[in-house]
Amino acid sequence: MTTLSALPTTPSLPALGKSPTAGTITAPVMASVSREEIEWAKKLDKKMEYGYVPDTAEQDRYNKVVGQLTGIKDGGGYVYQDTTSFSNNPRGFSAIGSLVGRTLSGGYVGYRYGGEVATITHTTYQNVKSGFINGQFGQAFKGLAGGLKQVGVISIKAGGISSAINAGTSLFANTFETISGRQTAKEAVGNVASDTVGGFLSGMGASVFSGMASLGVTLAGAGGLPITIAAVAGGAVGSLLLDKAYKASGLFTLLKSKITKTLE
Repeated sequence: MTTLSALPTTPSLPALGKSPTAGTITAPVMASVSREEIEWAKKLDKKMEYGYVPDTAEQDRYNKVVGQLTGIKDGGGYVYQDTTSFSNNPRGFSAIGSLVGRTLSGGYVGYRYGGEVATITHTTYQNVKSGFINGQFGQAFKGLAGGLKQVGVISIKAGGISSAINAGTSLFANTFETISGRQTAKEAVGNVASDTVGGFLSGMGASVFSGMASLGVTLAGAGGLPITIAAVAGGAVGSLLLDKAYKASGLFTLLKSKITKTLE
């Protein structure tokens, strides 16, 4: 999310080649942006993160706010970190494509691997518990290591599947945005690459979340369809949460920027 620090401002300098009139005191002109404008820009950032497409007036107003803040930053004052808006992350149809990709891939991963991860988790718990109760600590740690290894292998497989799904949805969405003239081809490539990496991470998270959801429903005594629903829902939620963390960390923006600059 956009982070805001304190709001020191820097007096403007006299125009080049001119100086204040001798014998007079000139009050410095302070560059400033109102708190209301900053809060409005933050809210628009958040809306665009979930796929909202700003109209021309909103985008112009936003650009003006960012421009003013950048001017203050260049003068040594307020620092504005734009991490969620259309200038760095997918916007419009691209953002929707990213969201749909994470949801679909997470649900599929949950459907395919949720039950398996739940079984491995439950078995691992029983083995570790039995080992500690019987004083066989080596056996307990061996059971734990074996369970973690199995879940790790499944998570990597899930990440690969999720990565492929997200690459496809992102490619479609970003192609549409590029053809519509709302972004450059270089930005599209950066978005697709970042979505592909994000899809892998989200897939890994989805496998774990779906397994926990399935296990919880199983231990509650339910079976059949409720377990499947829990696995799919858990996978989708896990995928979206990992994606949220991925973008909030700045990795999405970093990867996109690196790729875009490489293509210049």
